Parts: sequence; structure tokens; C-alpha cells
Amino acid sequence: MTPWLRAALALAALASLGCPSEVQPTKPRAVDAEPEGPRFDIDVDAPKRATAGKPSEAHVKLRARAPWHMNLEYAPSLRVDAPAGVDMQAKTAAQRVDADGAEFALPFTPSSKGPARFAGHLQFAVCVDEACAPQSVPVDFTVEVGCDTDAFC
Repeated sequence: MTPWLRAALALAALASLGCPSEVQPTKPRAVDAEPEGPRFDIDVDAPKRATAGKPSEAHVKLRARAPWHMNLEYAPSLRVDAPAGVDMQAKTAAQRVDADGAEFALPFTPSSKGPARFAGHLQFAVCVDEACAPQSVPVDFTVEVGCDTDAFC
């Protein structure tokens, strides 16, 4: 075998070993370091007061800050534990989810007088072109529950 043929066969063997048959797309990498400035804003719009026995509602709004946007493939979820004396769903589906943010409604009905502290977590991911940042953010608010009248409730 000639040196030229030996070299050609060696190159062909190396090329077949090192090249995948299909190029895989690059997935965005998770971000560990904080970029400059916040990535998102969360606003809790809850009533300061509610009445025992009457339905009420709080809203949790999430807004991605530019250049970040919501990762629509990672569905945001909100889980809030019902305080004692309050009837509500523990996990709620988002009413709205788009690239700009998400909004959740938390309907609840208190049954006893006094402060009702709601606490939970909002999970979502925001992305820029080259990276995504999964988030788990605490959500916490208190509603003062009273009665229709000064009667015992």
C-alpha cells in the first residue's frame, strides 16, 4: 500500500469517528450568576380586609423585565397553603401566560375572624436568547378577616 493511500484511509477513518451524523441544536443553559438588574417583578393584589363567610379573591401578577421573557415551555405554577379558617385551592392554574408574564387568581372564603396569612411559592422560568433562569419565589400576604356585624363569628 502506498503512503498516499495509507494517509487517505487514515483521514477517512478519523472523519467517520469524530463527526456525528446530525448536528444537535444548542439548548439554552441555566443561569447561575445574577445579571445586571432584576429579571422580573411580582405584584400581589390582595384585599386588606375580607368578610367571614363571603368569597374574596387575591391576584398574583408576574412580569418579565426586558430583555428577559417568560419560558412558555415551562408552565408557571403557584402553590399557596390555605391558612386556618380559610377555604381555597392549594394549587391554581394561571389565568394568563404569555411572553410578558403570567397572572393567577386566588379565590378564597374565610370562615373565622382574625388575620389570615397566605404563604406559598411561584415557580416559573425567564429566558434571554442564550440562557434560561428557573425561579422559585415566595409569595406571602395577610388579609384581616372580619364579620358583617359586630356579632360573634
